[in-house]
Amino acid sequence: MSNFAHGRLWAAALACLAMGACTKSDSSATTLPDGSKVEGAACEGNRVTATDVNEDGRADIEHVQRGGRRYCMRADMNFDGKFDVERFYDGDGVEIAHERHDFDFDGRLDQLSFYEEGELVRKELDTNFDNTIDTWLWCKGGWVAKAERDRQRDGKADVWETYAQGVMVEAQYDENNDGQVDRWDSFQNGKLVLTQYDDNGDGEPDRSHEMPLQSLGPADDALRCESATAAEVATLLRRSH
Repeated sequence: MSNFAHGRLWAAALACLAMGACTKSDSSATTLPDGSKVEGAACEGNRVTATDVNEDGRADIEHVQRGGRRYCMRADMNFDGKFDVERFYDGDGVEIAHERHDFDFDGRLDQLSFYEEGELVRKELDTNFDNTIDTWLWCKGGWVAKAERDRQRDGKADVWETYAQGVMVEAQYDENNDGQVDRWDSFQNGKLVLTQYDDNGDGEPDRSHEMPLQSLGPADDALRCESATAAEVATLLRRSH
């Protein structure tokens, strides 16, 4: 299928998505990855309306209602018969509450995004596609404010990062995976300037290493907090007009 044809199909799908003028289809539940900090409800309700965008006999867009209001939406972005995007709504059926996205189309979720009053406030990511969340991000004003990372892939954080306007301020590490911080990195204007170590396991730094200013390389870019799902759907909506 050409890119032009694919775009036209999705324009039709998003038009259906906006109006809810679709045909009924069977629903399917999605299982959250290991390590998620939430309990995930399935995108299910008492009324499901759907459309088959590419006329292959399978639903590609579904609206799900619960108790007379829009509860969630799901979409099959690559027409392989599996839903890759799920969007859940607040009690008003309008504002987005959270989104789920399967980036590599393997039927397992890779990113969860959470909203408050229309603003993205938190994300959970499976960055290596092993069905375990390994990165948790907290957002403020469109920037990453805090992050936790799981380097051991055991579902528990062992790195804790603090940001200001998306720029790294401090990072704490549990190097031996005993649940206690034993290394601290301090940053100035996004550049690492000081590392401290806990060598005796008492939870306090007892050795430090300062970085010579002349050896510091360029600062890392500030990290934006954005939802690929929201951007993708918004782009498709613009194309449908």
